Amino acid sequence: MNIDEESRDRVERHASWAELFFDLVAVAGVAALAHVLGPELDAAALGLYALLFLALWLSWTTFMLYGNVAAGQTRVLRLMVGMFGLGTMAASVPGVAHTVLGHGSDIRPLNVFAIAYIATRIYGSKSWQRGAVLLDFPVVQYSAGLLPWVASLWADEHWKLALWAAGVSLDLLLIVVLSGSRILQRVQSYLTAPARTRRRPRAGGRHDATGPVMHGVSVDPAHLSERLGLFVIIVLGESVVQVVAAASEARYDLGLLATAIASFILLAGMFGLSVVYGYAGLPHLRAGRIPTRAALGLHCLVTGVVATIAVPLALVVQHGSDPLSGPGRWLLCGAVAAYFTLGVVTGVASHSSDLPRTISRVTTGIAAPLLLGLLATNVSGRTLVVYLALIVLAHLWFERRLTPIQAAPTEEAPPAAPGGSWTLPVR
Repeated sequence: MNIDEESRDRVERHASWAELFFDLVAVAGVAALAHVLGPELDAAALGLYALLFLALWLSWTTFMLYGNVAAGQTRVLRLMVGMFGLGTMAASVPGVAHTVLGHGSDIRPLNVFAIAYIATRIYGSKSWQRGAVLLDFPVVQYSAGLLPWVASLWADEHWKLALWAAGVSLDLLLIVVLSGSRILQRVQSYLTAPARTRRRPRAGGRHDATGPVMHGVSVDPAHLSERLGLFVIIVLGESVVQVVAAASEARYDLGLLATAIASFILLAGMFGLSVVYGYAGLPHLRAGRIPTRAALGLHCLVTGVVATIAVPLALVVQHGSDPLSGPGRWLLCGAVAAYFTLGVVTGVASHSSDLPRTISRVTTGIAAPLLLGLLATNVSGRTLVVYLALIVLAHLWFERRLTPIQAAPTEEAPPAAPGGSWTLPVR
């Protein structure tokens, strides 16, 4: 098989049935996180939500990237074990929220979550072949960020959360500063250095004349885009489920119908912007324009923001004629504004947004929701959702009518393939 045929086979690869089944654990995770934001919306709840979501997302990403690189050699049993670990984490989230936010005394849910997270990350990091370095996102192969989590098992509640935050922050720092290519280059430089510059083997130790072999592996860009897009779809779908569940317990009238339609339009519009007019689940992104590591980081932020929208939407469905509380109103409007802020970032970073489009997106997508959050204090929650749905519809209308901006053919942005699609180069 020649190189062109190998590249074509790689582009045409899709998520396997086992990978799709594994992704369903995201539904349980998003549903569980609703318990964090549901009871009381304040800074403590938002902080705990961000911490738990990042832990779940990092664990999911570890196994997602393993399946991406392993392709046909992916072990289904390994995915199922990872799925069980993520499911255990999701199951302990309500208990964690009750202990931390409800001032409970039972710290067992916190220990269960920490142990499940540690075991899942370690097991996932061992999925890679010996000597393989993931060039695109090497943090999933290393466990330095788990050390604070291990120490938290012997700490009290407040120190547990502080150590969890330190561990996640360390992982996020490594995502920014850790380069797979540099790691591989340094290791290879050491292995190929003259023998006198290396540490001598201990007496009686075995000496391998050839030395260990290190090699870099990269993600399949088309498959990665599909998995990231599917994750966004799953998060949006779980938001729909929460809205439907709230509607099933509400009083049936025209107001409920209007709220349900506006909520559906808001969520469906985000699907259109992220999946239909975006790439890898990111609005306004074009393939091949930003590094894979940056796309994964933005994907984490986008999915985290989208997952928060379900909670205020469910509150509006339950109390449609009443104004939302201050925290609920700001959570809804702030999440929509944050979503469009990330869309502006992806559009500018991928050179798919010129100055007029950027100004329009900032004005309508960011400024308008923030003004609603600031001024719509006496507006009913139903009316607020209608306003936000109209903003999303306007963005969809403009995306459909405006001609996409094509970048000049370079190594970072290859020429457009037939049909207007782009191929993300393997890094």
